[in-house]
Amino acid sequence: MHAVKDAAPTDAIAAQPEVLSRHKRPVIVWASIAFFCMCAMLLGMTIWIVWSSHAVRLREASTATENMARGLATQAYMELEIADAMLEDISEHIRNEGNNDATGERLQSHLQQLSKNIVEIAGVFIFDSRGDWLASSSGAGQDGNNADRDYFTYHQTHAQLGSRISAPVRSKSSGQWVLPVSRRVELADGSFAGVVLVTLGLASFERIYDSLNLGKTGTAFFALDDGTLIYRRPFQPNVIGMDISSGALLRAYREKGPVGTAMMTAKVDEIERLYSYRHLERFPVIVAAGLSKEDIFAEWQRLSMQIVLASLAAGAALIYLFRKLMRQIAVRDRIEASLRVATTELRHANADLAARAAQDGLTGLANRRCFDETLAHELKRAQRSGHAVSLIMLDVDFFKKFNDQYGHVAGDACLQAVSGAVARSVGRAEDLAARYGGEEFAVIMPGTGAAGALEVAQAIRAAVEALQIPHAASANGVVTVSLGVATLQPGQDRPTESSELIREADALLYQSKNTGRNRVSSGETVA
Repeated sequence: MHAVKDAAPTDAIAAQPEVLSRHKRPVIVWASIAFFCMCAMLLGMTIWIVWSSHAVRLREASTATENMARGLATQAYMELEIADAMLEDISEHIRNEGNNDATGERLQSHLQQLSKNIVEIAGVFIFDSRGDWLASSSGAGQDGNNADRDYFTYHQTHAQLGSRISAPVRSKSSGQWVLPVSRRVELADGSFAGVVLVTLGLASFERIYDSLNLGKTGTAFFALDDGTLIYRRPFQPNVIGMDISSGALLRAYREKGPVGTAMMTAKVDEIERLYSYRHLERFPVIVAAGLSKEDIFAEWQRLSMQIVLASLAAGAALIYLFRKLMRQIAVRDRIEASLRVATTELRHANADLAARAAQDGLTGLANRRCFDETLAHELKRAQRSGHAVSLIMLDVDFFKKFNDQYGHVAGDACLQAVSGAVARSVGRAEDLAARYGGEEFAVIMPGTGAAGALEVAQAIRAAVEALQIPHAASANGVVTVSLGVATLQPGQDRPTESSELIREADALLYQSKNTGRNRVSSGETVA
């Protein structure tokens, strides 16, 4: 009788912690929800700030390069327009006065008058029909012949009266790099009377281009639209006249039109830059300015790192506060909890530890939980590195008939022998052999392509067959396995799911079963 009476208060005391725990459980849940919401908001704000600042920096860089390209186009257009007007004026004088020694003195005086106040003009020259110097802006007493120049040969053989821009050359008079702008001269009867030439000093372009704020590895250039490079900053004499027609910028011009902005890799130095380019309206010339991707985002990277570090600090503070809160709740729970609660928690902890055990008890291979976690981890790592991941799924052929004929003890021994053959066939430390379930096994092979995985699968098939375990219900007379091999190449645009690879390998396994068993079927999935 006393024992019965004492039991009721004991049960009540034992039940009291559970009642208190149920009352406190909503507090823990709401505190956890609030904590994770704050962490998610902090993470979201960090990502948004970093992403938006990246977009802003890119827009600012685009605006800067567009403005520079517009300014360079204006400067180049003005110089070429001046040269074109001078050529037309001189051609008209020659047409009216002739192109010979008798008129040379008057023409020379005219050339000097035209060029004396224009610093961009390196020289103005008139050549007769043989290429001899008839007059020049540099003064009298200079002899020479330019019949070997490309522009002279062109005008001599082409009845085109418009101005022509040629590739830069070193001036015969000054030795400096100049840009030739030339025009054919004809007599009244239309016959070739020589060439009039205006040379623009590349030094004048250098002054303009050096004034641009292009960062450490930025560049600016202008070129003929056939791809002949006229000038490039930083100035390198060896690239003058280089053919860049196959470069990304000239391709963009041909495909998208006379004005554009895009991230491209330069043909000259293989540096990725944000380029803005413009094609001049009246002249076959394209100008471009580019800021290197590294320079554009250097400040953004520094600020982003500060933002991320600040977010991490804030996250650490939240974690610290949350842990303090949870610790206070845990202390109160420990005070209020009874031995039964502690025993229950210990039992749950032991059950969780047991569930997390990585080894299959029968075969000694990794168990299904370990397989799932490893495959998910390897796919995430492959997503970052771009390396392939292969999966081999295999199944013991006619295993149910084997169990029915030889018994479950023999069936377990068979599975142990098969698992040993699988483990021996998988040579690399990073590969994982696992028991997937029942008589089905799996092998995860990170960084392995379809050919390598197929080779291992064939080795497993041969190793199991070599065990020569009798199996009367099998057409082969011995225990065999059927295998499916799937290889997945992760894409960079979306995450890769474990289920995709498992479905592919499982389908190939059943293909092996449906086509005769004791064989390997291989396929490849590209994400």
